[in-house]
Amino acid sequence: MSQIRKDILTGQWVIFAANRHKKPYAFKHMHTVLDNMESDCPFCPGNETETPKTKFCTKKDGKWCIRVFDNMYPAIDIDKYEKDEDSFYISKSGKGVHELIVDTPDHKIQTSQLSTDEFADVVKVMKERLINARDTEGVEYVQIFKNNGPMAGASISHSHWQVMGIPFVPEEQEKYNESFSKYKRENNHCLMCDIIKHEREKKIRIVDETEKFIAFSPYASRVSFEIWVVPKKHISSLAELKEEDMLDFAEIFLKMLNKVDKLRAGVCYNIGFEDETSKSEKGVHHWYVKIMPRISAMAGFEYSTYGYINPVLPEVATKRLREL
Repeated sequence: MSQIRKDILTGQWVIFAANRHKKPYAFKHMHTVLDNMESDCPFCPGNETETPKTKFCTKKDGKWCIRVFDNMYPAIDIDKYEKDEDSFYISKSGKGVHELIVDTPDHKIQTSQLSTDEFADVVKVMKERLINARDTEGVEYVQIFKNNGPMAGASISHSHWQVMGIPFVPEEQEKYNESFSKYKRENNHCLMCDIIKHEREKKIRIVDETEKFIAFSPYASRVSFEIWVVPKKHISSLAELKEEDMLDFAEIFLKMLNKVDKLRAGVCYNIGFEDETSKSEKGVHHWYVKIMPRISAMAGFEYSTYGYINPVLPEVATKRLREL
């Protein structure tokens, strides 16, 4: 059962999903993969009965390449949800979408090792699942994300992505909406388009760029070696990304992941797709992707204030990433 409660002090929504503690865990000591997990892995071919039924898949030579199914231990659910009746506080039912996209049938392959064509196919699937989740009744925001490694919150070592469609707009995304809309009103330009223009002029935080995308270390990076991958052409959502641009995105995105992989052995990281929300001013948001390496853990200050302490300036991080 999923339930969502609002913090009366901060206004932040918190998702409660009691079934999440039952999910399998493929790591020990927060970094070592358990030896027997490949044969027992529920995401490997031949073990499809160990997960909910396939909702969508791509195939080659009669075998699946990319597979989509509902999360067996969802944080939010289309069928099983409830609302607390305490009238002093604010809550809502945890109704929504929580899917998994397994991007490779090979247990030992990570996303960074996929070919450009293979990952472009994954992006096509992501786009379709985002549109499907966004069109689900009650969904106000859809986040596509990846937890890579135990320090990033992964419980299964087999490479996969998650798609969550939730019935509220998180505080972080509310702030993005406000920033994009305010800048548009005051400057009649897109904030992210102007960030790209500024970074290309400065040339000190750009890690790499292609014809259609740019990758840079954000000026106020929250975590060390954080990278944003942003389309140069203004689009508000992954749903607007054209098929002919997916190869270009796949090329620079995989290049960035390979750089992150080289930061240290077994590096963990999170990836988040920042899409528009139901409350976004139409056409104002600029879609982008965040890659957030987990070089150090959040500690007391971060958890207490939701502020961040980053020991590596983005200019220093950019220099290092360019060299890798």
